Amino acid sequence: MAATSPTNTVVFKGNQTEILALVNPKAKWKDAEHVLGIQVAAQHHILPQLKLQVDLQNRACGLKTLAKLEKDLRKLVGDNLGITNYRIRGSKKGTSPSETVLIIAHDLMSSEVIQTTKDVVVIGSVLEGSRVETMRSCFVFGTIRGTVVAGIQGMQDATITCLDVAGGASLAVSSASAVLHLAPAGIHGHYYVVTAVQDQLNVETRFLE
Repeated sequence: MAATSPTNTVVFKGNQTEILALVNPKAKWKDAEHVLGIQVAAQHHILPQLKLQVDLQNRACGLKTLAKLEKDLRKLVGDNLGITNYRIRGSKKGTSPSETVLIIAHDLMSSEVIQTTKDVVVIGSVLEGSRVETMRSCFVFGTIRGTVVAGIQGMQDATITCLDVAGGASLAVSSASAVLHLAPAGIHGHYYVVTAVQDQLNVETRFLE
């Protein structure tokens, strides 16, 4: 299935479970937002299980602009959303905390993918086969068994924090990545912090006071 907006602003491709929205990089941003909102709402009304992948085709965007787009689209499709293929343009204005944090209050199940520009807080576990990709940091109040990628697009000082990590989990911070073949030894009253140190992944155990 494929559909094109009248002005060729957005091209939609996909099937009954996943839609790819290709945004024309030369289109006016307000027009692209408008078309995405209308078309995605219509598609999701017919297909509630819709997974939406928005490809900005190397467009330069401000963080606040991306955060607003993500917020608006998540109102329509929930967590079944990915926004990819963009360049970050510097912004003179800061963003409020509500625009920089995505809270997910459930376990991420197999094949579930979260892609965001925000800090991610998972109140639950990242189960095997699921994936989180964020420009910022990821905090998991549970066990990571799947894949978590933080600091994409070269964002500095990103970390992954979790209560437990299982063997086979795939972790990446900025350009450092690793698959953990052995889980860290389980210790009561602790949590793990994963950082990138000279392009090497560092898993540190910290204790609750």
